[in-house]
Amino acid sequence: MTIMEKETRQVPEIITKQFKENLKVWQSVVERIKKDPPSFAMTVARGSSDHAATYAKYLLETKMGLITSSCAPSVLTLYGTNLYEEGGLIVGISQSGESPDICEMMAEARQKGTLTVAIVNLVDSPMAKAAEYVVPLHAGPELAVAATKSYISSLAALLQLITVYTEDKELSESLERLPDALRSSLEADWSKAIPRLKDIKDALVIARGYGFPIAQEAALKFKETSAIHAEAFSGAEVLHGPFALIREDYPVLMFLQNDVSLSGMLELARKIKSLGAEILMAAPKGLLSDFQLKECSTMKLPVPESVGPLCDPLMIIEAFYIMAAHLAVKRGYDPDSPDNLKKVTETL
Repeated sequence: MTIMEKETRQVPEIITKQFKENLKVWQSVVERIKKDPPSFAMTVARGSSDHAATYAKYLLETKMGLITSSCAPSVLTLYGTNLYEEGGLIVGISQSGESPDICEMMAEARQKGTLTVAIVNLVDSPMAKAAEYVVPLHAGPELAVAATKSYISSLAALLQLITVYTEDKELSESLERLPDALRSSLEADWSKAIPRLKDIKDALVIARGYGFPIAQEAALKFKETSAIHAEAFSGAEVLHGPFALIREDYPVLMFLQNDVSLSGMLELARKIKSLGAEILMAAPKGLLSDFQLKECSTMKLPVPESVGPLCDPLMIIEAFYIMAAHLAVKRGYDPDSPDNLKKVTETL
């Protein structure tokens, strides 16, 4: 078993601990936010953590009504432009918390009076020290270069923030059920996808809304661990240009969650399939009828029953990670130590 797979299999226990250990710090953050509501939010992250930041954008905008932007650290570190002012919320997300540009952004924001929250695995890291509030991932050492448990635990941390902020009973119940749902996701068998993906050179990964951040992450993992040139697109963007790539037998992964994005994603799938593409579709158990699956996909990738639309992406990406680790080995690559990459990337 690769380290990538072993670390993915640690996720349910990590999430269980995280929800227990981080409740008080999130309550403190939420108390501060409600006392002095921020007028904007910005995320600061790189790589897989930046995909988690995309998830943060969807959550903060839909559940807190807070306009959220992903900040390019080079705006400050290379071009010397300070965008910060009082009344904002800055969320930094990182496994290592060591990249100099992200740390400088967080330190500068805090100095300017902006509320800063670091979601980070290494709590003694420079980014953690730069932030006002530190939310540990509790993921433990992550040895594989390809981030897995730190990514999913970042999504879970953001979910807990929203649950505490909204005091939503249904969402709270979803979080209680999430660790067991993730345990079930680890047993979801995606092995039938491996023969289809073993020899491909490129692919599209499509999702929408809360699912789009995991499409970004899956596309990165295809590149990182299997040298597949995969690109992620929102289901709302595919017809604007990427649709020209679709041809017979072209591999397309589609991730679906149980929310208002579903009907549009199914209509898009029908159009893609009509051109002869192969659609590998991941959706929670029972979400689609047999007729819909036959009409809109070539291969169903099993996912356990939904415990809530905000949780569906975590379950899907966890199952994907297991498959991706096996796929990399079949293609002759080491997913724990990809070519040309190292665990901590420091950008200025």
